[in-house]
Amino acid sequence: MGVVFFINHLIACLWYGVARVTDFPEDCWVILGGVEENSVRLNYLISFYWSFQTLTTVGFGDISAHNSIERVVAICCIIIGVGFYSYTIGNMT
Repeated sequence: MGVVFFINHLIACLWYGVARVTDFPEDCWVILGGVEENSVRLNYLISFYWSFQTLTTVGFGDISAHNSIERVVAICCIIIGVGFYSYTIGNMT
């Protein structure tokens, strides 16, 4: 479980970091989701939620990528999630 949460933490930091490094463009998930006024902790929690649902291949779609950089990061996270999920289920069986 520790590894799952650590990987999820890294992906969550990456997801929020992409928006922050690009200075929150008008088409990023932070602005379009209306969470730019939230604290960093709350935005981290939202990022952690997105990361967990992406890595576990659930993907509700309430938080999604809206620009090219976010889409590339999301695709990489989905690939990592599928591999990690498959590896975990394979070891459990």
